[in-house]
Amino acid sequence: MRAFECETWDSFASALVYTMTSNKQLLTTITLLLSIGSCQLNVAQAFLPSWLPGVVPTSPDLNRYTTEVTSSTFECRLNIGLPGQGAVFPINDFQFRLCKGAGTDEERVALPGADGPRPHLSSGPHRISTITEGSFISMEGAQSVPLGRGSWELIWRADSLCGFLICGFNLERDVRRNAHGAVLPRGNIYITFPVWSKNGLEDQQAIQKNMQQKYKQFENEVEDQLKKYNQENNLLKKAMHFRNAVQADVDKDNVKAYLREDVPRKEDVMEVGPCLQLVKTGTIWAKTGSFNGDRNTLLGSAVISSNGGVPVEAVGEKKNL
Repeated sequence: MRAFECETWDSFASALVYTMTSNKQLLTTITLLLSIGSCQLNVAQAFLPSWLPGVVPTSPDLNRYTTEVTSSTFECRLNIGLPGQGAVFPINDFQFRLCKGAGTDEERVALPGADGPRPHLSSGPHRISTITEGSFISMEGAQSVPLGRGSWELIWRADSLCGFLICGFNLERDVRRNAHGAVLPRGNIYITFPVWSKNGLEDQQAIQKNMQQKYKQFENEVEDQLKKYNQENNLLKKAMHFRNAVQADVDKDNVKAYLREDVPRKEDVMEVGPCLQLVKTGTIWAKTGSFNGDRNTLLGSAVISSNGGVPVEAVGEKKNL
């Protein structure tokens, strides 16, 4: 490539364009180098720690969603214990409000997002105001459950269909209804509820409905072709029906890969803002050690019975007609 001198930026640009277009080999080389550089950046990013900002991007709507959730008041029933692992006892009438503002670290429990390895995915910690302590009935009568130092956060990744509302509390003593039943251990206790954007959930529900219809269609096709196979005496037609049954079974398995159990039904969610749908059933868990990969212990489930004093229909229940 010949060297050139230019007195102005315009002449420089013109000379550069001329040189590049007249030398296809140079243009190809530059394109290749740019591609390699982009590839190297993507490969390097794949090996970066996931807690670095930008490696796992935050949802651009996180601040707006946080504003919608703030000031929500929930009344919950805490079901302590797991099915099949002994008696489950309920803690009823636990009511709390999601407030704005973090408070001091001494006034709140640590949260897995804000105080964990990926704080950039969190809305940041906010206070929880306990309105009514939960209670349960034991042999000694009514017992209260003093969950204190409450804080909450909203976590939402940019590439995720839903986020999570995480509420943290501290319990100063073990709580159990009887000596051999389930126990709510002292320490930090967390309640997690999945949260969906309204439009995102409607889209996923429509996709799931379509996939379920296709799955049922292919399932019926398998049964129909196998029935014809068993009734047919002609070997060629028999082989054709068998082939059709196999193909329908393959199609059914392909559709099954798109069926998701984590997409809630309409009756499983409630509105918490103009654009958000909160799943009414969440999980109760405790953390052993730090938030950097140490063990979580599942303790039970939480069911929201009212939002802002307005009762919500329980998940799985149907209105009497």
